[in-house]
Amino acid sequence: MIRMRLAHVLVGVVLGVGLLLWPAQATITARLSDLSLRPEDRIDYDFTPTTTGEITVKLMLRPTTASVRVQLLFAQTAVVDQTGPTTRIAKAEVAEGQVGRPWRLIVTNLSAQTVEGRLELTYPRRFCKEIFAHYRIKISYEINAELEDLHCQQLYGIVRSLPSDHLKRLREIRAREPDVLVYGQYFPPSLIELPGLRASRTFTLVAYHELGHLVHFTRSTADQEARWEKLFRESGRDPDNFVPDPIDRSLYAMTNQYEDFAVTFSAYIAESQRSISEAITRSQRNKPLLLHKFKLITEYFRHQADGSTKVYIYRVGTEVPIPTIYRASVPLTEEGLPDFTGPIAWESF
Repeated sequence: MIRMRLAHVLVGVVLGVGLLLWPAQATITARLSDLSLRPEDRIDYDFTPTTTGEITVKLMLRPTTASVRVQLLFAQTAVVDQTGPTTRIAKAEVAEGQVGRPWRLIVTNLSAQTVEGRLELTYPRRFCKEIFAHYRIKISYEINAELEDLHCQQLYGIVRSLPSDHLKRLREIRAREPDVLVYGQYFPPSLIELPGLRASRTFTLVAYHELGHLVHFTRSTADQEARWEKLFRESGRDPDNFVPDPIDRSLYAMTNQYEDFAVTFSAYIAESQRSISEAITRSQRNKPLLLHKFKLITEYFRHQADGSTKVYIYRVGTEVPIPTIYRASVPLTEEGLPDFTGPIAWESF
């Protein structure tokens, strides 16, 4: 695994994400993956549902013969209070009058031995609920790396902005504890991890970078894969053949062909017109490879509209804390590039 400052892809990791069973109303899941409770120890976790729906607590602990107490409290009143074997499920329902108000989960080890394993608390959060309802994408976080409503709202805008076929294999987006070296990771074929939660526009661009890996691995034809590999190989170590990363303007794209694709993909979304204009300028200086890369990237954004082939173009705003994502559908030029000369009708996400 190459650990770089920016986002990266883990190739060849096989995860059984597609086999997970989620509650029917799953919206966001708080995970504690390394739970360990000595006798009489307990976990207290406060959380706030921001829409109506179901709360589900799932414990997967060892040894299975041990006993724990699971409590869900609202306004200091126990809505759920269960004691029994450690592999169990507890449920409650969030009503209208309970939205936006804190709940508490308490898990207490009542046995005479240490119990270990995993805890998952699934509860309703606005926007993340919409993501699951429309795309069946699980949104989760490791406890102490909590996703807030503003992150759910950004993710909802991001997934809505992309062509639906880009997301067919995506099953989970997970936030976890910060990593000073890594902004994001893609685990083929269906999991994206976001270590730490960057602010506003950076969060959005990191997500697009990892989604670029997803598109590269799951939506490319054999011909597109071969052409991209050839373009990367021909690029050598010439900086003019690579687009600067839209997050920090570094040449992270030079790392390998996969990062080259993800950086070029995210740069196209960050500012399609500016990125392609720069590539045209380089091509006019006899450095055409970057322009060829953008031509290939546009193939993933082509669609049929009004009886003709068009292409989506993008730009990402700079508003804080939630930048606006703009998308428009424009004709293709004879060279296979977006036509920026006509009126552009932007829609926002």
